Amino acid sequence: MADKIDVPNRDDLLSDPRLTMLLDASVDAIVVLGNNLEILWANPGTERLLGWPLEEFKSMDILSLLHPDDLEQSAVMLDRMMGGIEDDPPRFARLKTSNGSQVWVEIMGSDLRDVPGIDGIVLTARDITNRFELEEALRGSQRRFESLVRHSNDGIVVLDEEMRLTYVSPAVEILTGYSPDSILGADASTVVMEPQRTELVAAFDRVLSSADVLESLRVRVKVQSGDLRWFEVRVSNRIHDPDVAGVIANLRDITDMVIAEVEASQLTEIFDLTDDLVIVVNDQSVLQYMNPAFARFLGLSDEEIPIGSVWKQTIDVSNHDDDCIFGDGQRRWATDVMFTRGDGVQVPFALQVIAHHDVEGAVCRYSAVAHDISERYRLAESLRKQARHDPLTGLPNRVLLEQRMRQIGDRDNDASHNLALLFIDLDHFKVINDSLGHEFGDKLLRAVADRLVTLVRPQDTVARFGGDEFVVLCDGLASGESATSIARRVTESMMEPVLVDGNPVHVSVSVGIAESECIGRSCDPGALVRDADTAMYQAKSEGRGRVVVFDEHLRRRAVERQSIEIALRNATVDGSLELHYQPIVEMESGRLVTMEALIRWNRDGELISPDDFIPVAEETGLIVPIGAWVLNTACEHLARCQAMPGWQDLRMSVNVSARQLHSDGLVDLVSAALARTGVSAESLMLEITESVLLEDIDRVAVYLDDLRSLGVHFAIDDFGTGFSSLTYLDRLPADVVKLDRTFLESAASDRDRNRLVAGVVGLIRTIELSCVAEGIESEEQYQLLAGLGCARGQGYYISRPLQHDDVIRRLGELRASEPWPRGQWETPTSTHNLWLDASTISLSS
Repeated sequence: MADKIDVPNRDDLLSDPRLTMLLDASVDAIVVLGNNLEILWANPGTERLLGWPLEEFKSMDILSLLHPDDLEQSAVMLDRMMGGIEDDPPRFARLKTSNGSQVWVEIMGSDLRDVPGIDGIVLTARDITNRFELEEALRGSQRRFESLVRHSNDGIVVLDEEMRLTYVSPAVEILTGYSPDSILGADASTVVMEPQRTELVAAFDRVLSSADVLESLRVRVKVQSGDLRWFEVRVSNRIHDPDVAGVIANLRDITDMVIAEVEASQLTEIFDLTDDLVIVVNDQSVLQYMNPAFARFLGLSDEEIPIGSVWKQTIDVSNHDDDCIFGDGQRRWATDVMFTRGDGVQVPFALQVIAHHDVEGAVCRYSAVAHDISERYRLAESLRKQARHDPLTGLPNRVLLEQRMRQIGDRDNDASHNLALLFIDLDHFKVINDSLGHEFGDKLLRAVADRLVTLVRPQDTVARFGGDEFVVLCDGLASGESATSIARRVTESMMEPVLVDGNPVHVSVSVGIAESECIGRSCDPGALVRDADTAMYQAKSEGRGRVVVFDEHLRRRAVERQSIEIALRNATVDGSLELHYQPIVEMESGRLVTMEALIRWNRDGELISPDDFIPVAEETGLIVPIGAWVLNTACEHLARCQAMPGWQDLRMSVNVSARQLHSDGLVDLVSAALARTGVSAESLMLEITESVLLEDIDRVAVYLDDLRSLGVHFAIDDFGTGFSSLTYLDRLPADVVKLDRTFLESAASDRDRNRLVAGVVGLIRTIELSCVAEGIESEEQYQLLAGLGCARGQGYYISRPLQHDDVIRRLGELRASEPWPRGQWETPTSTHNLWLDASTISLSS
């Protein structure tokens, strides 16, 4: 150490006004420490910095003012200074102030113990609290930035002007598989596929040319695995920023979004091509998409589509109160709507709406698809019309007819309406239809319908009821007008030929009229139609081409008919039906060969004429179960008769009605009856009336062939009553022809009649068929027919119909080889009893 200079003592030195002014003016705290680190002196700046009064401060331990975390390094610095080492850099420490707070200070020290008048360690403490806080904030910000960069899902890279990578964030490795160290310094564009690579280079050049330019683009990148991924890249120029010194590029993987957009684009292409109307709106009904079909429907050009505007198409929604189709609140709903086309025409559509939700579950948009259902509406209307109109003539059918009849009653509940119903049926239409064909028949029906419309009043309704039946509903007939006069006009007009394909066709009609005073809802359409139908059938029975008004007499007959129908429904099970049997004998020998089964109905102890109940059974279809009962019962009785000695060859003749012949299952019914009773098929004769054959001989021939395959025989009953009796005999598998009783009227007394009978019998024998004469009532008739070669006969002269027990008794008294006793019964003289004759007692009467 240099020799000590003789200078004034410390107090004298610091009392120098000039030095004191300098020390007092310093913003730094200046402290002089002794060899034991005691405080020898401090300037006013120390009091300003720490807040301790100088006298109090001088008595304090300097180390006690240090923050515990800074104590060690400060003690080292002081120790080194006490050892004469002064080349340490400034130290930073926290000092405690008088109010308990802390200040950051930069401490510098000098060993001035060899300076006379100082003799100590001089410490200078400068307040750097603000600077330190700013630097700490900066360091914190950097730490946060680095943390964000490290943990960001987006990749961040920095490139120099040659597009070389100078910085790569950790996220880049997650996104691409390339580690930052492996690609630093590499050209970033090498992994970008064309054409995006060219686009990226162009964008990079634009960014380099201006610091204000921000470029954003999509590029396809080949990642480390070899796959291609889509990235959104944002490029900004930070070359002049010293902290960056390069171009920053942010990378975000948008592969899934691009795929979704492609799929959405494909869907949009479908929507663009479909003829259905498609729109998308947001939750505020702002239009976001409208397909071309919708634009064409509204008559809008591409430029006129109101994208971005509130969609408020006025529509008619059947189950929505609001005009707007959106905001229903459901996830998905459908309804029928009416959209107004650009030309003002309303068109029906089937609309389906879907509400789309965001990740929070809130509705963000709606999509709607509308399909044109005009054709469905037209079809529905057509079906509604077909349900109420006849497809052949276009006239109202029975459904619409009854509806209009009810509407008359509903029109005014207190008003009285005079209604009349004309039930019109074409006479012999089936003959025309079968002879000229169904197509010709249809044309005839249309021509008749057209004529009927011209014959009635405008307020009247002409309807086709079915088949060849028409109905005219006359409402509000004024005084002087009558339904009869309208009906007469119809029948007279029909006397004029109807033109079909230019050919005149003569037809006549039978008309039944029912009149009623309809008051409110008391009108019964069914009853009115039923009464008119009854009157029409009466007109037919009186000779056709007539007009009959339903009256009390017909009403009583209708009531009786209904009563018969009700009772007849239980007749097959309540034991009221009976079978009587009339013998059929061989004319030459007189032997009994066949029994004809004839039905009887014992209703409340009274035998009801078949003429009274068989037509009812035919109309209602009850003839089918009744006929089945007859067949089964007759076979059972025949089996009992055949079991008697000598009668094993006896045959049974059973009538078959038209309904039975045309119903399904007749072959099975006959087969089952034969199998159950043990009767052979050769023992059964089925009788078919000539009128049934005339209905459709070709179809009847098919039915008979099916039955003939079982082995049964056939007889043509009532021969001679039809229009062409002889023309079909060779077309049918018949064995027997039964002459109608009308052939025998005046027989043996009328020479011309005899010649006719002889000719018919001879013809039948010529075509090798067996002839049976019905209605033989005298010995003279019997001998005449036997002499003419008629093989067999039946009638009251031979025997009246017998009950089954009487038949059994007679068979027990008579050998099969003996002639059946005849002439024991009186010839009926009362026409009331003629129904007992076999010629009128059959299921087909």
